[in-house]
Amino acid sequence: MSSSSVISNSDSSSSNEGTSAHTQAEGSRMTPPYVLSQGVLAAIGNALSQAFAVGIGTFHEASKPHHEARPCVPSVRQQSKAQRPSEGHARTIVEGRWGMCEFTAKCANIIQSWNPAILGLLDSLPYDEEVVVWGRRWIVKTSTLRERHGYGVYACEDIIVEDSASCCREGPTLFPYGGPIYKRRHWNRILTQHPEWKTFALEMDIFAGSTRRHSHGRVIDGDPIRSRNIASFMNSTVGTQPKRRANCERVFVEGPPPTPYGQTYHEDHCLVIATRTIRSRDELFTHYEWN
Repeated sequence: MSSSSVISNSDSSSSNEGTSAHTQAEGSRMTPPYVLSQGVLAAIGNALSQAFAVGIGTFHEASKPHHEARPCVPSVRQQSKAQRPSEGHARTIVEGRWGMCEFTAKCANIIQSWNPAILGLLDSLPYDEEVVVWGRRWIVKTSTLRERHGYGVYACEDIIVEDSASCCREGPTLFPYGGPIYKRRHWNRILTQHPEWKTFALEMDIFAGSTRRHSHGRVIDGDPIRSRNIASFMNSTVGTQPKRRANCERVFVEGPPPTPYGQTYHEDHCLVIATRTIRSRDELFTHYEWN
């Protein structure tokens, strides 16, 4: 009894083990080894889509011909526009007769720099010292008209004028009336900001001999502080007591000044010529109305 019971128990246990092993095998065949979550699947999908897009882009770029990148060079018009200051913010400060003058907006771009050496004038014009201008000796010192007119120009040598030459305006040339030349409309614009600049302005196209080729009219800024113009130190005979006689005159000449002066200046110029004999130590006087 005992042996048979032992056998039966072993058989039953073996049969139970066989049944459980079969059940596990069946379960292993029906259940997948790994189940992916929705988040993992979404990540894989995104990675694949990106890789596919990169591959397409690489394919298209490879299929296109390769061109070297050219530097972006601005045109001449763009460069000039970039270099030109804005009219609203332009600002220029220059030395004037009554101190430093500030010009803004369009006037700041109109004001000219001028080199007196191109007309044979001096970079600096000392007072009470002899200077040589256009081959003649001169001195700038206190005028015989005293404080009212300040300084005057005196000859340091005799300048002889024949009677016939004085009548025909063919007297000896003394020196030029130098300075930057402006169009009339530009000069008027300058005077709107600094009216005092008109003191030594000389109209070019109103003199006898001018054919008035320029309809706009031109003005020479003859202020000696800005142009080192010795001619601006000459005084007028108007209102003088006792009455002075004019011994020189300003004339308009079409064409550049004589060689070697001012060949790169302007196409026209103004000169000061003697109208009667001037002796050494005589002060130069001409006739002109004050503006």
